Amino acid sequence: MKTRVLVVLAMLAAASSLQAWGGQGHRLIGLVAANHLTAVARQNVAWLLDGQTLAAVASWADEQRTDQQQTGYWHYLNIPPDAAGYDRDRDCPRQPEVAAGSRGDRWRDCAVDRITYMEQRAADRALDRADRATALKYLVHFIGDLHQPFHALGVGRGGNDVLVRLFGAANCGNDPAKPSPCNLHSVWDGRLIAHRGLDDPAYLAILEMLIAQKQWAGRPPGTPAEWAEQSWALGKAALVKSDTNIDEAYYRAQLPAIDERLALGGVRLAAVLNRTFVARP
Repeated sequence: MKTRVLVVLAMLAAASSLQAWGGQGHRLIGLVAANHLTAVARQNVAWLLDGQTLAAVASWADEQRTDQQQTGYWHYLNIPPDAAGYDRDRDCPRQPEVAAGSRGDRWRDCAVDRITYMEQRAADRALDRADRATALKYLVHFIGDLHQPFHALGVGRGGNDVLVRLFGAANCGNDPAKPSPCNLHSVWDGRLIAHRGLDDPAYLAILEMLIAQKQWAGRPPGTPAEWAEQSWALGKAALVKSDTNIDEAYYRAQLPAIDERLALGGVRLAAVLNRTFVARP
């Protein structure tokens, strides 16, 4: 019994440390996507989510991991830093007790596979509304996750084990009585976004200006595997050694990558939803 309790506690701790983008980052991706939906896609989203917005449900999938721990693997993947790129057999684990190449091996436990899986379920009109809504909420979140660079880089559990100082402070906790050491993953989740000091509408305006300048909304969205490789490359470029001070110079150097991933995450989410929902609900 004691062993089982320790295992469960370890799994919960690991799950809590793998949140991507934090609340504002996920909301911004949902807000960008909402601005680029077709009329039909917008109708489907409103119907499936019962009036909730993409931004409102963008972090829903993180809340499911406590009770549904097997979903924790769906939020990320680990591409080794010295790899040539994404390799499904190496980087996307098979489901437990499922043999490679078997019927059950169609979908594996990483963000790349689960994005495609959820897209197909959201589009399947034979499923009931609740199942399609669940798939849509997962899809919104996983596309956001895969655009966070440290959700694709296999170094120190996506940077969770890379302890750093943030603007000179080693504690990134909100409770002074319970210190929480800063790590590179959590810094990218939300601390660098928060450092900009913008509310959602102001940040959204910056992202939309960037999308217009780069003409990203009109480009083909690409594939989840390609998004993973892009994040992996950016993660390698942003990787630092433990005890590095994440200072203003680091923030300024990485800000373009942060804005790019938030903007692209949003327009790509919209592109996926636009091709998923082509008929009125």
